[in-house]
Amino acid sequence: MTRPTSKSLAGPWWESAPDDRGLVLHLGERTTAVPDEVAEVLLEQRQSSGDIAVDVLRTEAHLRDLERRTAGKVASEMAEYARLRRLLADTGSSWFARIRRAELRAKSESARTRYLDANRIHAEVVALKVNLRSFVIAMQPQEGLLAEAAAGWTRSPAVPAGVSVFDDVSSFLIDTRRDADPDGLAGTIGGEDFGDLWRRDGDDPTAQPLARAGCWLVGHLARTGEIYAVRRCGTQLREVWLMGRKFSTARAHDLLAPLMSRMPEPNSLILVAEAVVQAARDHRRDRPS
Repeated sequence: MTRPTSKSLAGPWWESAPDDRGLVLHLGERTTAVPDEVAEVLLEQRQSSGDIAVDVLRTEAHLRDLERRTAGKVASEMAEYARLRRLLADTGSSWFARIRRAELRAKSESARTRYLDANRIHAEVVALKVNLRSFVIAMQPQEGLLAEAAAGWTRSPAVPAGVSVFDDVSSFLIDTRRDADPDGLAGTIGGEDFGDLWRRDGDDPTAQPLARAGCWLVGHLARTGEIYAVRRCGTQLREVWLMGRKFSTARAHDLLAPLMSRMPEPNSLILVAEAVVQAARDHRRDRPS
């Protein structure tokens, strides 16, 4: 990425720091030095779009992709180290076994070193992603892509309290009222869709970050009054979240339709889940005893 030096007429812009050793971000009336580690990862990108919001989103998606790949490396190295340790523990005490034990001990130590290296690299990538996000959040952007991203990055991707999780669609469909209508596709959830691009950290694709699209579908089942979400991300399990019960069709529309414009935000699925859980609590509290 070439070092940006000129102002964009719309939105935030950046330029070289006065000492030419870093970057400065301009956002409205504010000017903030970009932390060195964040500036470094931004400048490592091959090409600048001239729009800092676009560059930040692309860089953040790149770091999420690296985080996913390095986490896979950590898991594979840890599994290999554990395998060698088990073999070492099972080795006998004969003369041949002692030679085998020495070989396994050397291999085990090498595997341990690879695991620790992979774990360190993964931690560094995670720290870079967190630093980049924290910098954007601290700037408190009020509009545009950065404001949208900052709002989503403040949410945890953890399952909110009050949400029930089913391992897959078949587990959810044990209650046959949730199945498709007779003329629908068997084995599918027979609800009304309220968007199928809801986002959650760890599930979002990274190939096209500017699409700002996730892979969760949110729906409402009129027959059961349930609001649910189902993950539809490639080879991952089609996990289902049951977020609320006893929602009429009208009430579900009133709650979910206004939130659909915020679907492109990071962790927008969490936004929906928290809203549904809170609405369910409010409804129970307001009912006459």
